[in-house]
Amino acid sequence: MPEAETDQDLSMLFRTLSIISTTAAVMMAGSALSAEIAVSPSARSGLTITVYNGDLALVRDTRRIEVPKGETDIAFGGVSAQMQPSTALLRSDMRGVTVREQVFDFDVIGQSSLLRAYVGREVTVVRINPASGEEIESRATVVSVDNGIVLEIDGRLTTEIPGRLVFDSRPESVRTQPTLVANLVAERDASGDASLSYLTSGLNWSADYVAELSTDGKTIDLSAWATVSNTTGVDYPEATLKLVAGDINRVGGGRKVMAMEMMQSDVRMAAMAPGVQEESLSAFHLYAIGRAVDLGDRQTKQLALLSAPGLGVEEDLFSRGDGMGVRTQITGRDRTENVTRALVFTNTEEEGAGVPLPAGTVRVYGQDSSGTPQLLGEDVLAHTPVGEEARLVLGRDFDVTVERRQDEFVRASDRITISAHTIEVRNAKATPVTVRLVEALQGDWEILEENSGHTRVDGAPEWRVTVPAGAAAELTYRVRVRF
Repeated sequence: MPEAETDQDLSMLFRTLSIISTTAAVMMAGSALSAEIAVSPSARSGLTITVYNGDLALVRDTRRIEVPKGETDIAFGGVSAQMQPSTALLRSDMRGVTVREQVFDFDVIGQSSLLRAYVGREVTVVRINPASGEEIESRATVVSVDNGIVLEIDGRLTTEIPGRLVFDSRPESVRTQPTLVANLVAERDASGDASLSYLTSGLNWSADYVAELSTDGKTIDLSAWATVSNTTGVDYPEATLKLVAGDINRVGGGRKVMAMEMMQSDVRMAAMAPGVQEESLSAFHLYAIGRAVDLGDRQTKQLALLSAPGLGVEEDLFSRGDGMGVRTQITGRDRTENVTRALVFTNTEEEGAGVPLPAGTVRVYGQDSSGTPQLLGEDVLAHTPVGEEARLVLGRDFDVTVERRQDEFVRASDRITISAHTIEVRNAKATPVTVRLVEALQGDWEILEENSGHTRVDGAPEWRVTVPAGAAAELTYRVRVRF
């Protein structure tokens, strides 16, 4: 071969190799630019969680990221499996970086997700020889998983797994944890903090109170614990935790809640448990825990919230009639019941409280003669602002009974009745008691006669009857009602 032709062929070969190398480099570069960058929880630089009543929380997860120039997918792993995707908001302090798209991938690795990813591909079926106990391996193709699993083994279809399945590798489409993937475009290489905020279910809190009644029954030592539960499917370590008390309107996908937290709040500090700060937030109250809190998945944690020792209380013994005796004749049908016992206190600083009390369950304890605590009853406390009265119903009083009798009934017209009644209160205690008697009278009523004066409370007549120890007392009244 002539030397000139050889040189020309070599030159063409070098140019071809150069083109191939350049093309490969471009392809590799493009692949690198489009590759996903994982941002694990270990890159976290801040975590704030605001938990609301009613299975809702706002998570703000800040992590340090590095973004190359061009288009990149950033994968935030370790986010809540119960995230509301429409509320996710990714913000960054890096200039020239734009978020174009967000995808929430919550289908984490498991048998069903692996089988879906392996449709049309082969897996290994491992069976045990019942005679020898040895493992027998065979290959099978996953045909379908839509209406139950269908495998093809040796050209035959089966709808049952004849052994355990072994997958050759983990598919790239299957995540090991719930992940939010954001598609970013950067004008230049950049690094900085990116904050992902989202609403999620699976985080809830409630207040649980313990009230210890003094031996004289005049004060209680009230303490409150915040019970926080996490069922999101992910751990939240070293979180800055805030708890919001109040009923929020969730219409509109929760964006109103996120905006509300960013509003300026009218801060008013209150005497809370050590490290806990309380402030008013719009129409709600917020309790900030002054230390980092670990919230593990499927974990319930109690945090000290407030303490009010020596809170003044009053005992309230009451009985409420149903008003049947003013609507129809029931003469001769006496009705007897035990009175209801409650403790009442006013949420003021003078009485020993004076801080907003979030709704929760209150368990009241007293001590027996040996000093052993005993449960006296429990009730649900509603959200109680400062200055409002709180009432804790403990149950029925064993020693105080009320008997209601109808003594007279006259139907004066189709819409008017006149009736007379006797209410006998019996006290088997060794001390006198005062019982509050309330009659649920509907319509336009007028007390015609009574042996003790009444007051009108919330549209109903109310009497207070004092009964000596081991004695009984009677209340009589005659009433006209227009329906």
